[in-house]
Order: sequence, then structure tokens, then C-alpha cells
Amino acid sequence: MDGIDISYISTDGVNKIKIIKEKSYQYLLNEQIKIKKINIQQINKKKLIHAQDIKISNLVIKYLKKFFKEFRIAKKYVDYISLSGQTILHIPNKNISIQLGNPELISNFFKIQVISNFRINDIKNGGQGAPIGAFYHKHLIEKINKNAAIINLGGVANFALIHKKIFISSDIGPANAISDDLMMYYFKKKYDKDGKLASKGNINIKIFDLFKKDRFFKKKYPKSLDRNNFHYLMKELKKMQVHNALRTAINFTIFSIVKLLDNKICSEVDEIIFTGGGRKNKYLIAQIKKLDYQLKISLIDDYGLNGDLIESQMFGYIGIRSIKKLILSTPNTTGVKKNITGGILYN
Repeated sequence: MDGIDISYISTDGVNKIKIIKEKSYQYLLNEQIKIKKINIQQINKKKLIHAQDIKISNLVIKYLKKFFKEFRIAKKYVDYISLSGQTILHIPNKNISIQLGNPELISNFFKIQVISNFRINDIKNGGQGAPIGAFYHKHLIEKINKNAAIINLGGVANFALIHKKIFISSDIGPANAISDDLMMYYFKKKYDKDGKLASKGNINIKIFDLFKKDRFFKKKYPKSLDRNNFHYLMKELKKMQVHNALRTAINFTIFSIVKLLDNKICSEVDEIIFTGGGRKNKYLIAQIKKLDYQLKISLIDDYGLNGDLIESQMFGYIGIRSIKKLILSTPNTTGVKKNITGGILYN
């Protein structure tokens, strides 16, 4: 919920991708605050959801217009817009996953076909609906190091790896969501730069133990999370001294990564490649490097890719996979009953 990332790419959705232009646009603070105020109670209020959908669509249009103008991209050279949408609610056990951003409205505005709603077919077929873009991570792993695990540190942390020739992907726990929301609560700031404030704190063992007992960690992969899944702990975190609250939140992420690395599916892994906004948290990465796993720790940027824009590249890539009816979900990436494609094309 920090902004809109846009990548202008050429791809076959398989093994070719050329990044032409790309940029991240950070939401204005008031834009971000409004998005975070969209709450669960609104899911049954269709008028409210429709109004919010229009607002998010207008934000997408605003930043796409800016992107086209800034890089002098003529719309006639754009075959498709592949739209992720802004996730506001994800409850996989109730078959609910809501992304705002109206593909028809955006398609009508730009007179460009929009491919979107990638999660619907997944959920219909017994899947979690997330992480839905894993096949782009698979492409990167095969290109960089087949024994690497990519860990994406967004609001939620998720991974992708190949174990015994089987591609596996799943959410693993919270990443930036709790820390970012604490920073907004305490300071009206978007994030703890470099983890500097967290580095001055101590872990609250009581809250950390409560976190570790969450039933999510007893579930098998693949599994998925809403960004607010662990926000039942926020009430207690907000009572704490800010540095301690942030340090405890960072340990939530470290614990989630340790749970993954201790799993047998990581027996062939010799490198972790971090992507997503959380990779910029120097304190977090330093703490992970201290773990005794004898693994190479890398950032996706070390391989000439912008870690802020992997997800927008991803949706361009899976958008074309969708157009070609190629696989987006498998039983080992989202828990669907069989390998399926997904996405809906809007003219």
C-alpha cells in the first residue's frame, strides 16, 4: 500500500523479457492514509466498495498518464495493461480476495485492453489466490541460480524455490505491514528507514511468544495471508516504547524466514535472494546474515534488477501468460486442485 509501480516490458511470458522503462510512484501521504482506512466492514457495503474502486482506478489512471508522459510512450505501442489491483482484503479460507482497480474503467480511459482479476479462477479451483505471480519468480530463479530461494518482503513475506524439480511458492508471515503501520501510528511516516529505530529496541518476549503460537505457522505450504493477519497484536505493540515495538515486529519477519529455512523444502537451497521494499531494511538483512545457515544472502538488485519493480514486471509477465492460457497456479504454489491459468481480458 505504498504506491504504484509501473513497468513497460516486452515479454513472451515464458523465457524472454525486456524491460523498456519502469518507475515507482509513491502515494502521497493522504492517498496512502485513505487506502489504509478502507476496512473489512465495507465488504458488504457495495456502494462504499464501488466508490473506493473508482478512487483506486483514478489513482492508477493518474500515475499511468504520468508514466506515459514522462517516458514519451505512445499508447498505440502498448498492447495490454496488466493490472494487479490494490488488495484490501484477503481471507483465503472464506474464498475472499478483493482487489480494487476497475479494469473496464481503465481500459475505456486509455482505449487499451486490460488483463486483470488473476485470482478469481485460482480461488474457484480451490486455491488460496496468492501468491499469484510466482511464475515470474520461477523465471528469475532459473535465470540466476536454480538452487536459490527468492523471498519477497512486501507487506507480507512470500517465497519461491525449486525443490526436487518441483516449483513451490507460499506466503510465510508478515514483512513490512506491521512495522509500516507502527511508523504511521507513531510518526505519520511511511516506514522505518534502514530499520534504524528498530535497531535501538529490544524484543518483547511475551508478544513474540504469542506471535509464534499463531495457527498460521502450523499450516503446510502453500498458504497465504492478508496484510492485517497479525494486527491483533497491534494493540499490545502500540502500548510499548516505539523502538521495542519496531524491534519486536522485525523479529516476526525473522521468525517467519527461519521457519521456512528449517523446512525440508530448503534442503537444496544455497542462496536467498531478497526482493520487495523490506530488502532495504539494512538492520533486518544484517540480522538474517547473522543466522547460521551457511547461505549466500543477496538482493535482487545485485543481479541488475530493481527490487522495487519486480512485482510490476511480474504482472506484465503473468498478464501475457494469461493471454496465452499458460499456467499461473499449481497445487504447490497456491493449493489449486490442478494446474490452471487465470485472468480476465477487458476490452
